[in-house]
Parts: sequence; structure tokens; C-alpha cells
Amino acid sequence: MSMKIDGMHCASCVATIEKALVSQDGVIKATVSLLDEKAVIEYAPGIVDREALEKAVESTGYRPKRSAMTITLSQSPSEESWEEIAQTLTELRGVITVSTFPEKNRVILEYDEDVLTFKIVKKTLRQLGHEPEDAEGLDSDRESLAREKERRYYGMLLTFSVVLSIPVVLIHFGVLTPFLPSEEAAKLVMFALATPVQFIGGYPFYKSALRAARHFTTNMDTLVMLGTSAAYFYSVATTFVLTEYSAFYDSAVLLISFILLGRTLEAIAKGRTSRAMRSLMDLQAKVATVVRNGEELLLPIEDVEVDDIVLVRPGDKVPVDGTVIDGESSVDESMITGEPIPVKKKTGDSVVGATLNKNGVLRIQATKVGKDTVLSQIVRMVEEAQTNKPPIQRKADAIANRFTPVVIILTISTFIFWMYISPLLGIVSPVTGEPVEWTQALSFSIAVIVAACPCALGLATPTAIMVGIGKGAQYGILIKAGAGLETIPTVDTIVFDKTGTLTIGRPTVTDFIVHGDLSETEALRLLSSVERNSEHPLAEAIVYHAQELGIEIPDSTEFLSTTGRGVQARVDGRLVAIGNDQFMGELSVDISGMTEHAEILQSAGKTTVYSAVEGKPLALVAIADKLKDTSVQAVETLTKMGIEVWMITGDKEVTARSIADSIGIQKVMAEVLPADKAKQVEELQKQGRRVAMAGDGVNDAIALAQADVGIALGSGTDVSVETGDIVLVKDDLLDVVTGIQLGGRTMSKIKQGFFWALIYNMALLPIAAGLLFPSIGLALRPEFAGLAMALSSVSVVTNALTLNRFKPEERQVSSVVETLQAAYQEGDVAIDPICRMKVDIATADLYSDYKGKRYYFCAQYCKDTFDANPEEYEEQGAVPEQKTEADGIAVDPICKMDVDIANASLVSEYQGKKYYFCAQYCKNTFDADPEKYKNQDFRE
Repeated sequence: MSMKIDGMHCASCVATIEKALVSQDGVIKATVSLLDEKAVIEYAPGIVDREALEKAVESTGYRPKRSAMTITLSQSPSEESWEEIAQTLTELRGVITVSTFPEKNRVILEYDEDVLTFKIVKKTLRQLGHEPEDAEGLDSDRESLAREKERRYYGMLLTFSVVLSIPVVLIHFGVLTPFLPSEEAAKLVMFALATPVQFIGGYPFYKSALRAARHFTTNMDTLVMLGTSAAYFYSVATTFVLTEYSAFYDSAVLLISFILLGRTLEAIAKGRTSRAMRSLMDLQAKVATVVRNGEELLLPIEDVEVDDIVLVRPGDKVPVDGTVIDGESSVDESMITGEPIPVKKKTGDSVVGATLNKNGVLRIQATKVGKDTVLSQIVRMVEEAQTNKPPIQRKADAIANRFTPVVIILTISTFIFWMYISPLLGIVSPVTGEPVEWTQALSFSIAVIVAACPCALGLATPTAIMVGIGKGAQYGILIKAGAGLETIPTVDTIVFDKTGTLTIGRPTVTDFIVHGDLSETEALRLLSSVERNSEHPLAEAIVYHAQELGIEIPDSTEFLSTTGRGVQARVDGRLVAIGNDQFMGELSVDISGMTEHAEILQSAGKTTVYSAVEGKPLALVAIADKLKDTSVQAVETLTKMGIEVWMITGDKEVTARSIADSIGIQKVMAEVLPADKAKQVEELQKQGRRVAMAGDGVNDAIALAQADVGIALGSGTDVSVETGDIVLVKDDLLDVVTGIQLGGRTMSKIKQGFFWALIYNMALLPIAAGLLFPSIGLALRPEFAGLAMALSSVSVVTNALTLNRFKPEERQVSSVVETLQAAYQEGDVAIDPICRMKVDIATADLYSDYKGKRYYFCAQYCKDTFDANPEEYEEQGAVPEQKTEADGIAVDPICKMDVDIANASLVSEYQGKKYYFCAQYCKNTFDADPEKYKNQDFRE
């Protein structure tokens, strides 16, 4: 449950409220955020309820606030209907109170905004036969409005106080005294001007301090109230009773003005810390065009339901998460992925709410609406993270909680020292040469009570954390807890899962070597039938390979999976087994005839899978997964930062080493089962390392939880990853670098804030207490102590706001990617002239040129053999260095779509010319009447 709380201004306020909440029976955990002005409470509903928790907050002198929703009905219901409305709404989950106003056709709900939405209320009212006409209090930017209201409030009080304080100061320093008849008259004028400042300008401090005093607690406002009251009431005494003494009116009014200045600047700065959150909320669409019963309806976004058909025209924002059911277009997904290039979307593709449709019309079936959308989940995670405190903030809160009583004791001690002890020690004023008067002792005491306020200490951490987390959200780095942001800069070791983390996670079949009498097509048919029952990435690669070749996949029975080893099932009555060498050994399958080929494939960085039918070897399958574009750069950057990088995988040692070497990773954990990954992370931790684990958030859940920092990679369409402390929305490994750098910068700002806050107190307190007064006559006037306190808080907040300048590591196109792109243009597949294995030219890095032809190899052994005697293998597997077909883009003569010539599989020849097609329909149309479409492969 969340609860808004009014009246908090410092860390001691936070600690007091948390202590009161936790003391309630049934409360498991309570976390209070100063900047959010919100408490998040975990509690047992059967033991304690919201009302009891609100009373606990009120007992500390602070006021819990409830979110209110005002709904106006289009028509006036009958008296019986009003009773039905009130009763039905009261029963809704999340409703706290219901108030009806029949004369105005209005209903006001107090509700828990984490549970109840206007959409639920609107639907309930419509079921009762009443149409809501208008609703207030639903603005998603309520926090911004509250900040603006707070800023205006303190701004008005500041203006009022400054206008009245200026003549008080001018009178005190003699500028206006020639215009006044006597000193007594000057005091009376200052009294008349200072009193409104004291009780109107100082009203928020008195209100907060007295409310706390009624509940036997103290806060920062207690110190402000005591300091200003001491100066003011002493001055009143000198005006009407102790007329021979000078007044302190100037100290009282300036002290209040300076502290109001600090509060105003803090309100402005705190409003800026939530700017990232507001920018996220502004991304969402406000209305949607919904197709119902063949009619297009323009509806508010909250009225869209799951399974609704939404029409998205060019230039419109996608209003909901959903699936394209008709149309083609390019969608700008930069707000989720960070990639500026629009992504092509067609029937069956998923889209994310708040992305921008560029050039086509899409019909989308809504799958997630409201708080279930990706954007809403991002906002929720950021809000939770900003409320969740890191350990360093809890330490600051604990210090501040004890500070107020300590300061009061220190203040009383200062007064006692200068009044009673300094004369005994022979300390005299360097100005008068006489013992210090009680007025000077009072001035010292007031200066101490004001200078000691630890407001800056309480603001240092939450401000930096809020800005850091908001900045991370802008770059697709969702920091789920402040503790993760605090821990990640201390990481010295990072473990990357291979599949889906370092690689793109979509393995493809590169080699298929049959052993036995069956054809390659029949063998692949049997394997794909078994693997279709599995969700393993390698299984999906085999099934996809069979589908690409147009093989009809039969059903299988008696499917059995052995985790980490393999699978087996019956196809057409035959038992087919697929798995690693250990699995084959358990089934007593002799795979000795495949091992040599397997070793060659593994040395090339490919994963090998064995298969058998009825206990006899069937085929050896090689599968490879391409690296992500930024994997190499991320590893290089992390290594330069002094972080040791490890790769963990279930692959064979040889395969794992080959892949790791291509990325630049020296440390490898190979042949590790999913259940054992956490143990490997624990072993590193036992060596005294601070370990971060990066994985897909599902298969690596235990390891992510075991690591000091778990980094879960989200897919952009599913950011609700519950494992890990940090979620990378874009699946980009450079975001790991960005997260570490952002964490380091944030912690640096926190420590800087602590440093300046503590230095301020350490430097000013001795001066305020009069330590330098006997020697050089230096005394800190109370009003200047107040100014210094205000500027200290503002400087800490402003320093934290400089985090907004943070920029992530610049992405570079690595030489590896450039080489692969150039190599791809030379062809698709070559045959190794030595072992006759297939070599994917797109990823091949072993080749030799001989007599104008290029030869590709699967392993260094094959290349060395060829280079020793190239003439012997001259005609075996050569690929011409220059392609016979020009690379580029052709235009389909039927639909005018672009067709990549290098990858085109649908081609027709007519009158000596080739025509390329994007779909079978276009090819069939052309072939039926080629004369009609000849030479139409261009755009007009």
C-alpha cells in the first residue's frame, strides 16, 4: 500500500514516520521517500488496516493525504440510485470513502491509486446505467502540480517576508533611524513589521514543530522554530520590558526569510528531479481510434479494452501494446529500444504503446492496456525504485533522526558555557574587554541551533538517487532498487550468460551431416518432429531450419526431456534421440564416427548436437548464434574499466573458448548446467569478489539472485522481469557499461553531498558556538547562519541535478561487424575443399586466395593443409572471388516492393533477363503473363 504524506521537509521527518509505522502490529516493512512525499507499506491486512496506519502517521504530527477522484454524472440519478451508486462503489477494491452530492450530480472518491483506476470506476457506473461526464483529480502529472503549488506557496511567503524584512534591517543598521523620533519608536516599528513575518512567514515552521511537539517528537522545523522564536521574543522583551538592551528583530526576520528562500529553491529543484518521470508519462497517447461493430470510435485511452481492434494511422502514436492483424508500416520504437531506425511491422508482429507509426495504416488487436502496458510497467518500476532506499540513505536518515535532540542539547550547553563557565575561565569579549553578556550568549545559542540543521544531509541521497534512476529510465536502464545503483559501482567481476546475452539468442543450423542410410531430408524430418516439443533455443533452430526447407513435420509421441542433456520421442514408431555426447553415452549410442567432425565444428565456435534413431547414429547438427553488435565493444570497455569479464555457458569447452576469444573474454565457465550457474557465481564471491551477473532473467533467475547485482535483459516487449536489480530494456550490452557508469556518477554525487553537508556543519558549528570569538572576535550572526543553512541544502540539490548531463558510452561499429557485412556480399555457403563441410561465408574468417578464386575453411587444420599444396585441391570447393550476380536491390515488377538480390529465392528468367519477387503470388502472376510485366522492374 502507498500513502501520500504532507509536511515532510527533512530526513528526521522520514525516520520518525517510518518508526511509527513499523511499530504497528502487522506492519512488515515501511519505506518513506522524502522527495516523493510517499510511504510504501507492506502489511498483513487481517491485523492492521489503512485507517490505523493513517492514525500512526498522524500521531507523529504529519498528515496522510488520500488521492481524490471527482466524477460528474451526465444525468441526475434518483434517490434510490444514489444509494446504489454509493454502495456499489464502496465495495470496489481500493476505494477508501465515497461521498455523493446529488445537487451537483457529483461523486467524490478517496482511493488508493495503486489499486483503483478511473477506468474501473467508469465501467462500474456504466453497468449501473449512469454515464460519467467528467472527472477531476486524474491528471497523471499531479506530482508536478503539487510541486508547483508548493513552490508558489513558499514563494509568496518569501516575498511577503522579504518586503517586511528590508525596512527592519535598514532600521537596525541605522539607515532609516534619522526618520524616526526615538530609539523606542524604532523598536516599535520593527516590532510591527517583524511580527507578521514571525507568525505568517514562519507559520509552516510553527505548524510543523508544534504538531510534532504534541506527539513528543522533534524535527528540523523544531530547530527553526526555537531559533527564530528565541530571537523574536527576546526582541519583544527589549521593546517593552528590557528597554536598555538592543533588539534582535533583524536576526529573526532574516532567519525566516533565508530559510523560506531555501525551501523555495528546494521546491524548484525537487520538481526538476521528477522531470524524467513526467517525460515518460507524456509519451503515452491520450486517445485511440477503436473499431467496434464496423464503426470507428475515437475514445479516451482508458476506455480501450483488451482484444479491441485499434486503428493506427501514419503519424499517430500506438495507443496500446498489441499485435498487428492487418497492414504494414514502419514504427519508430526509439522510446523503448533507443534505436533511431524505424522497425518494419507486418501481420503477426507485436507493437508497443507510445511508439510512433510512420507511414502505413495498422490494425492492432490490443493485448495489454492501462497499467499492464510496457510504458506503464517502466513508470511503475521507476517509481518503486525511487521509493526503495539504498543502505547509504538509511544511514543518513538514522543520523538525522538523532540530530535534533543533540542540537538542542548543544544549544543549551553553548548558552550555559558563555553565561556561567566563560566568566570562571576569565574569557572576555575582545570588543568590550568585559565578560560576555547574556545577549551575546543568546546570539551564540541561536546561531548554533540554526547552523546545525542537517537538511542538506537528508537531501543528498534521495535527490541523487531520484535523478540517477530517472536518467537511467531515459536510456532504457530500469533500476529496480536504489541498492542496485549503490552496489553496481563496486563491482569488480561481471559474468555474462552466452545465449541471448552476448549473442542475439537466435541460433541457426549451419551444418547437417548425416551418418547412415537415411537422406538429409528424412533425417531432418525426424529431428524436427522431436524438437518441435521442446522450447530450447537449439531445438527451435532445428525446427526453423526444417520449415525453411519446406519439410512437412510429423507428430511425435512419448516425448521425454532430460534437463541439460537431451530429448527423445517416437516418430513413425521409431525412437529418435537428440542431445549431447553424455546423453548419447547414457543411451549406449556409438558416436565415435562423428567425434572428429564435431571437434572441427566446435573449434569453429559452433555448438554440436548428436542424434540417433533406434540406438544407431543418425546425424550431427552444428548450430551457431551470432554475436550482438555491441558485445565486443562492451567487453573491451568493461576490461578498460578494470572489471574482470567472465562468460558462462553450457557449451563444450572448445566451443565456449572459441566464442569467448572472438569477443575478447579470457575467463570462461563451460559445460555449466542452468541449475549450477548460481554455484559458479557463489564461488567467485567466496574469493572476495563483488559480482554482477547479466542474463535473460528467466533461465538465469537463480544466478541473478545470487549475484551482488543481477542485470536482467528485457526484450522491450516484456520489461516485467522480476529477477535482477537492473533491467536493460534494449538488450544492448553497452547498457551494462552505462549502468555501471551511471551508478558510479550517482554515488559520487551522494558522497559529494555528504561531504559538503558535513563540512558545512563541521566548519560552521564551532564558529556559531563562538570558538573564535575570544581570539579574533569572530561571531556568526543567526541570520547568516540561516542563510548558510539554506544555501547548503540548495547546493547539495543543485549538485545532484548535474547528473542530468550524464551521457552513455558512445556506440561504435566494430571492425568485426564491418568485415562480416563485406564478406556476406561474396556469397552464402562454400564447401571446405579438405573435409567437404559447409562454411558460412558470412561468418568465415579462414580463407585463402589462389589463382583468382577464394577457398573457405571450417578449421585452421584444413587451411594449413590447403596452403601446403593448393594445386591438389584447386577445383574442390572454390568460390569465385567476384560474384556472377551483381549485389543490390531489385524491384518486384508486380508489387514494386524492394527485393534483396543477395537473398532472393524467388526468381524468373524471361528473354535473357532475371526478375526478382518478394512473394510466391508475385512470381506466379509474372509467370502467367511475362510479356505483360517485362521491363516493369522499376519505379515510375
